[in-house]
Amino acid sequence: MKINFSHDYPKLWKQKKAELLAVRVIDAQAVAINKDLIEYDTKYILPDYSPDFTGGVCYYPLPKTGKLIQLIFVGDKDIPFCTLRRYIPTKYDYYKKGIGKIFEIIIGGKD
Repeated sequence: MKINFSHDYPKLWKQKKAELLAVRVIDAQAVAINKDLIEYDTKYILPDYSPDFTGGVCYYPLPKTGKLIQLIFVGDKDIPFCTLRRYIPTKYDYYKKGIGKIFEIIIGGKD
């Protein structure tokens, strides 16, 4: 199984594989998601050689309404992390069936 990330997020700690421990559904309302979780989940750093040459901190935008899937993993360095994904029934089913399985972490892929 695979999980794609658009960027190399600090929360991943350069781990290459991870076991999916749990799948949760949460409300995407901005007031329902703790700001610390949003900071943790969406923060990535652009490298100095990025097209805009900023090398700065960026945040991946989350949906403001609807439901999200929260995935909780433990990686191959035994470092746990979670990620939020837009709720789509087929995605939810894919991840729910993946509990206890190992996922390859793909950086720069689309999910």
